[in-house]
Amino acid sequence: MFELIIKIIIYSIMPITSFFIVKQLAKNHEKVSTYTILIILIITLPTFIFYETKYNALVLLISYILSIVLYKRYFKINLVTSIVLCSVEVILVTLSDLFFTSINLMIFSYEEVRNIWYISFVNNLLVGVFSYLISTLDFISNKVTYLCKKINNKTGYKIAIFAIVSILIIAILFFNITAIFKLNLYYAITIIGLFGLLILYYFYISEITNYEKLNDEYNILFDYVQTFENWIDDEQMYRHELKNNLSIIRNMTKNKKIINKIDEMLNFTIVIDDNDIEDLKNIPKGGLKGLIYYKVALAKNKKVKMIIEASPKATSLLKKLEEKKLRKLCIVLGIYLDNALEAAAISKNKSVTLEIYKSNNNLTFTISNTYKNIIPIKDMKKKGYTTKGKNHGKGLYYVSKVLNKEKWIESSQIFLNDYFIQKICIK
Repeated sequence: MFELIIKIIIYSIMPITSFFIVKQLAKNHEKVSTYTILIILIITLPTFIFYETKYNALVLLISYILSIVLYKRYFKINLVTSIVLCSVEVILVTLSDLFFTSINLMIFSYEEVRNIWYISFVNNLLVGVFSYLISTLDFISNKVTYLCKKINNKTGYKIAIFAIVSILIIAILFFNITAIFKLNLYYAITIIGLFGLLILYYFYISEITNYEKLNDEYNILFDYVQTFENWIDDEQMYRHELKNNLSIIRNMTKNKKIINKIDEMLNFTIVIDDNDIEDLKNIPKGGLKGLIYYKVALAKNKKVKMIIEASPKATSLLKKLEEKKLRKLCIVLGIYLDNALEAAAISKNKSVTLEIYKSNNNLTFTISNTYKNIIPIKDMKKKGYTTKGKNHGKGLYYVSKVLNKEKWIESSQIFLNDYFIQKICIK
């Protein structure tokens, strides 16, 4: 009876650890209930039924599948999120297990580690506590939590497939390690391969998380320029009405101070003037016009001459763009314009031209800007590349990711005479 109780306790340590790691990563604050105990017992069953001295990869895979199904229901999360959380849990436990088992093998034999109950108990307990503590680290917890908020069953299938394949490889490598479980060269090589896979998985999650964060930031900017667009239209109406009223008042007074003040107000122009608004008359509302208004304002602040040429033939194509595509287009165009303005601001002639036109039934945007120094085009797409200093260089990297994902939008760059030209083509 004692032996049975000890086995149940030892076998349940990892399922308990699994539950609390997933609970931590899912940011679930519900209290432990009878249902929780039932889930832990179900996940414990494969270990209890199929346990043997030699490591059994089948137990890991069965427990992994059970965890995905049960946690999906318990934590009320979608399938992809459940797969990601369970995969991260397996990886953290595997890392901890490798660490403590390697230490144990310096003191005990493999059979002692697996069969002597107090050694097995202490080892499992240490692995459980250590892997849970790792899951609470911000640089892991925040990335996984953020990623889970951004994925769903439709868009996250690639992440799910990568996670499942990673666990299969981990199971195979772990099986190879335990087949010999001696601190020799083969063991070390296998350990290095396993750690390499775990590091790859971490960077894969980091890459996706960083992309999604940038995506959120640029979407917020898009929402802002939509508001800015409406403000410009309201401001234009207000200024015309104000000028008319001031002109009437001016003709009704002979007070020189009042007349001079009114003249000063009538001659005052805000950053966006009527000429700018006229240049954008062929661009329909919806975010793009607001974006260009915003960039024109930035150009004026940087003392850069910005010319906008929008063909009437492009208007119909712009109106046909669905909101999702328009949003992505604005983000890409906005990043290109930011870089064009930055380059033009430090150049001699300080000039940027944006042309919007129809070409072969495609919508085309061409940005031409003066520049100071030629930069290798291939370097522009590298992550973190910038000439602006620390905490910059994310924009063009984000654009390269968008262009890889969205096949309906193409981009090309060329240096021509005194201008750097970037072309965006919408198919």
